[in-house]
Amino acid sequence: MPKLLLLIVGMPGSGKTVVADIIAKKFNAAEVHSGDIIREEVRARGLKYSPTTDAAIAHWFHTGGREILIAQRIWAKVKKKRKDIVVIEGLRSPSQLKEIERLSGQKPVIINISAPFRIRHAREHKRGRFGKKESEAYLRFRDRDELKRGLGKLMRRADYRIDNRGTKKQLEKAVVALIEKLMQKYKYSKPEV
Repeated sequence: MPKLLLLIVGMPGSGKTVVADIIAKKFNAAEVHSGDIIREEVRARGLKYSPTTDAAIAHWFHTGGREILIAQRIWAKVKKKRKDIVVIEGLRSPSQLKEIERLSGQKPVIINISAPFRIRHAREHKRGRFGKKESEAYLRFRDRDELKRGLGKLMRRADYRIDNRGTKKQLEKAVVALIEKLMQKYKYSKPEV
């Protein structure tokens, strides 16, 4: 079990994955991404990955009380990690958090990554993950969908908030400072990277 369990939350395009990658690289941490669970389910069903299949499987997971399945599958991956710091990126609801707390027996440190809509839209458009669907209307739809799932409640429960409206270098500096502060708080020494 990790000594430090970090949960990274935020709206689409806020920089959650970048933050998880920074922590993994700078602090020899393991990463588990909720999006991987969606993509694995797409493959398990023999479907071709696309924005449509991604959305359909995400909807399936987040209806009918199945959202805790994502938390359970994430925890199965976390248990296999042999790192003292584990970063979980992308939970969407308080029920998923509650399931992670139940399975882990600990309260993860929640870090909310925030950025204004215009910056998130520009990032999503640059990423090009969903092709031409990065319109402003599409991102607003995704935002509403995520908030319906409970992401806003989870973001409000965050222990820490990082404003990601600046450069990647500024973000890295803020993330490193926060993780070093957490390591002191939890009396954990920095691993060799």
